Amino acid sequence: MNWANSEDIIANCGTIAALLEVSGYPKPGNVHRTANFGETRYEHFLVSGAILSPILRDIAYRGNCTQQNQLDLSDLNLGASILQSVKTTLNWQKGGNTNLGIILLFIPLACAAGTLITHSSPSIAILRSKIGLIIENSVSEDTINLFEAIQLANPGGLGQVEKFDVTTTSTESLIKENINLYDIFELSADRDNIAKEWITEFQITIEVGYPYFKKTFLETQDINLAIVHTYLKILGDYPDTLICRKYGTPFAECISNEAKDILEQGGLLSKDTKTKLWNFDQRLRIKDKINPGTSADLTAASIMVALLEGMRF
Repeated sequence: MNWANSEDIIANCGTIAALLEVSGYPKPGNVHRTANFGETRYEHFLVSGAILSPILRDIAYRGNCTQQNQLDLSDLNLGASILQSVKTTLNWQKGGNTNLGIILLFIPLACAAGTLITHSSPSIAILRSKIGLIIENSVSEDTINLFEAIQLANPGGLGQVEKFDVTTTSTESLIKENINLYDIFELSADRDNIAKEWITEFQITIEVGYPYFKKTFLETQDINLAIVHTYLKILGDYPDTLICRKYGTPFAECISNEAKDILEQGGLLSKDTKTKLWNFDQRLRIKDKINPGTSADLTAASIMVALLEGMRF
């Protein structure tokens, strides 16, 4: 496959991944091309995906600069890119927080991909090691910008943590204790799967979501089916941490079990389970107002990795 070998291609991979993920249908409980979620509409997500391109291009360029010895890893400004992404998203649409999770996954992915632009033999394994390297070398200023981004996005179901809570922690304490992005996400890893990705070199995305998405698409040649089944796979294997925080782990596990059962029975490949899937979507969206948003974000990241590797459809 043709690895992403320019900043423009990396940015395109991120933008396309965001647009594909939100378009996949039906993704139970989440916005897709046939369903909105309250006042947050499908169109808001399309705008949010499209406007990320220049920011992803810039962070990919910065990643490439580190390989040319033009920039230190500590000067990548991951936090500033996250903050800029949130500000730009909110400036371009009025649907609220549409993509904070995607931003938190795409920024390090694009940056790490940028470090491989001139690599002689780029691979998923090397990409993963680069993700770990750039996160470990982040600085407290990145965390300050991250906190501002989260406060601006104002995501639902955030909850509180005992130490370095995003709503109460002072800038001075982050600087004094030199809390970088790895440190802050490590504190939340047991309650948030996106935070866990940051400290595990994207374990769910790269070990589960990406290979499952790639395999499913190659077998079916159906991009929508691959997206929906990858979403069900991630949701089925990992109880959605947004639901866990809002409604408790036992309830989130029930949702995961239902997703797993539908997928194991055929998902979109079976007429009966296709009906179950649509009913599951309607129940979560209309009756229970539950959205497994973390699972959708991880699905988008899985698609992006496949596109970075060179997958086309």
